[in-house]
Amino acid sequence: MENISPTLILLWDIKRALECGRSVRAGINFFLERPGSCEFQQQFRHWWMSQTNPEVIFSTEQLAYSRKYLLEIIEMGLRGQSILEVLRGYEAELIISCEAEIQNHISRLPLVLMIPLMGFIFPALMLLLLGPLLKALHF
Repeated sequence: MENISPTLILLWDIKRALECGRSVRAGINFFLERPGSCEFQQQFRHWWMSQTNPEVIFSTEQLAYSRKYLLEIIEMGLRGQSILEVLRGYEAELIISCEAEIQNHISRLPLVLMIPLMGFIFPALMLLLLGPLLKALHF
């Protein structure tokens, strides 16, 4: 699941745990045990330590709004409130956001792909076209 939004992966892990009858903590532990380490996973690990240990302080100021909102939903679940329907609704919003990000990336691809064309293919074609002309001029 490389290059998928880590926020969405966390949401899926917690949602899957709740749908299987497990707790929010089980979903959190599953996310934290995932191999690889992205920036959000490290931030989330620090946030989780601040939830379980009052001596650890975590500021959500450094997080994006979407991640702050997900942490608020998780906190509600840790307090015993039902969050499965909220997670399902937020999942749809995150998927739409990811699709918009993908579309933005796709819209920039033609311009990015023009760089190799202009840098490598165009000069080679010019040599093919102008080569015989230059040879004819030098006899």
